Amino acid sequence: MNATVILSAYYRHKPGGFTTRLYRAYRALDAAGYRVIYIATETLPVEGERIQPVILPMRSRPTSLWYWPEFYWRAVRELRRLTREHQVQQHLMFSFFYASLSILASWGLGVRTLTFIRGDDIFDAAKKRFARPRLWVHRVLEKLGIRYSHQVITTSETMKAIINQRSGGQDKTQSLPNNITTQALPIQLPNIRQDTVRIATLSVLNPRKNQLLVLQALQQLPAQHWEYLLIGSDNSGLDYQAELQAFVADNGLSERVKFLGWRDDVPAILQRCHLLLLPTLHEGSPNALLEAMGYGLPCLASDIPEIREILPDPELLFYPHHPAELTRKLERFLQLPGYAGVIQAKTAQCSARYTFDWDQRLVALVDAAVDG
Repeated sequence: MNATVILSAYYRHKPGGFTTRLYRAYRALDAAGYRVIYIATETLPVEGERIQPVILPMRSRPTSLWYWPEFYWRAVRELRRLTREHQVQQHLMFSFFYASLSILASWGLGVRTLTFIRGDDIFDAAKKRFARPRLWVHRVLEKLGIRYSHQVITTSETMKAIINQRSGGQDKTQSLPNNITTQALPIQLPNIRQDTVRIATLSVLNPRKNQLLVLQALQQLPAQHWEYLLIGSDNSGLDYQAELQAFVADNGLSERVKFLGWRDDVPAILQRCHLLLLPTLHEGSPNALLEAMGYGLPCLASDIPEIREILPDPELLFYPHHPAELTRKLERFLQLPGYAGVIQAKTAQCSARYTFDWDQRLVALVDAAVDG
């Protein structure tokens, strides 16, 4: 018996939480016996017995104004061809943008599109260049996606409520949060009288991730025995890293703030750290925070609805629009004996809800759509 074919699309590899979960979805479906065919402009770094790439012959360069129109047109054509050739009944897409490819390509073919939403593109668009046209496009994509997707799966109850309020679709939306996939590491709590306290943030660099707030908070600390590691690359399109580096230089922090870029040895780096900070202004279900929780690292994060779902203890949260509260909590972390242990214990207490088999739940959603 031939394996059921699932079609998907993503333009090319970018490091980050989005592709981490996309590739994991492909591997989970492959392990469950599905055949996954994805359309892309290059082979993605995900392999499996039944995972098959179909590469689009792009003429435009990624920096060209014609790149996205060409990708969209070619992807729609190829999706429709493959849908007919393999009699596909199921498309799996991450984001409303890719859902729109599926909806156009499968018009009249009876395909069920499962749309997984990893973040709020409308929120992000407001913080990018050409915000007005971006906002209009993403609002249209969201409404189309809600109307024509078979089901929309968000990463948090907060995001589900926001999308339902904006675009309707209460009968189509549900949430599947990310889970903790990491194992506990031998994290050493700092000896605040002797150790340099090593603090890390793991995320792409852009205004939504709000790393400038951490730098502002650190700049106000009277204590000097700290080091701050920023793990991740700039994807803002606004040269946000240069803005952060200018702040570091202007405030004499260059010796204690390190920009590491994307690294393959993140577990080894975090094992040597004492605290993870997540200053984000908006999230879905942040992989970086969940990974750090799994490692056993003390965590402090933004007091926003999406993070409160994961870290409901107010001691672990700080106001993300002004550095004063974060500065106070960092002062306690650096100066009070035993406070790091308190934060570590409170972080651990929040982990239980996120220890589950994400792959199994994703496959169950696809099974239900295929059988339905």
